Amino acid sequence: MIELDRLRRLLRGEIRLREPMSRHTSLRIGGPADVFIVPADKEDVIRIMTWLQEREIAYFILGRGTNILVGDEGIRGVVVALGHTLEYLRIEGNRVTVGAGYALPRLVLECLRRGLGGIEGLGGVPGSVGGAVIMNAGAYGVELFEYLCEVELVQGGCHQVRRREEIQYGYRYTDLKGSVVLEAVLQLPSVDPKEALRRRRELLDRRNRTQPLDMPNAGSIFKNPPGDYAGRLIEAAGLKGFSIGGAMVSPRHANFLVNTGSATARDMWRLIEHVRQTVRDRFGVELELEIELVGEGFG
Repeated sequence: MIELDRLRRLLRGEIRLREPMSRHTSLRIGGPADVFIVPADKEDVIRIMTWLQEREIAYFILGRGTNILVGDEGIRGVVVALGHTLEYLRIEGNRVTVGAGYALPRLVLECLRRGLGGIEGLGGVPGSVGGAVIMNAGAYGVELFEYLCEVELVQGGCHQVRRREEIQYGYRYTDLKGSVVLEAVLQLPSVDPKEALRRRRELLDRRNRTQPLDMPNAGSIFKNPPGDYAGRLIEAAGLKGFSIGGAMVSPRHANFLVNTGSATARDMWRLIEHVRQTVRDRFGVELELEIELVGEGFG
């Protein structure tokens, strides 16, 4: 049982009931969240997350909704939306402190303008810094954890700071799942701003040419299997353009499943399962999801 009166007394931010998650995901799919919270600031986040974790109340942390598929029946419990709350950036020399709600593409751009690079490859990855930390986001041979120093977070009801060497991480993985990232500290190398910005533009142009950015999507659906690419396998299986209901394998990039306008979570899940089964049957490869399934209503 969620004590709404108690929540309202704790929180300086906003509380909404039965908020449609389709308004907050890049796929434009998802039923209502029981309780949707938009904290006012970091202190609000720490206070509310400590309270939720101590009472073992079910919650989901929402960044910018770019790497998730929410079920048609929505999310039980509490959704805490940080995508527009912890949006701050401090740069001192080569040390970068950034709030979890800061957009990752914007972080890359602001750092490059100040002559700090290394993360140019992440310039087109949508979503927030917090989500990027949780999943160790990467693109074009770059992973965020290459430059991460430490993370401030709330975990198990405790506010703490963990250094990179205290975190288990790998390809699109960390052991921080279930934690609430508040901010990250990066150490970035100095670069020539003009050259780094040129490289960023090249990568963005390549992304725009090869990915279906004009249609609702959640980014890459599957992780790349060792020594291969999920998109290559899906295309080789003849699935580009294949659709179920309103969900379709993008004709532009086979590892992107797009919402053509009327897709439900059930459509998307059936398409995911069809793609996995087809690739398994054709090539003996088990594709692993890169996106996260959240809530209820996939069957």
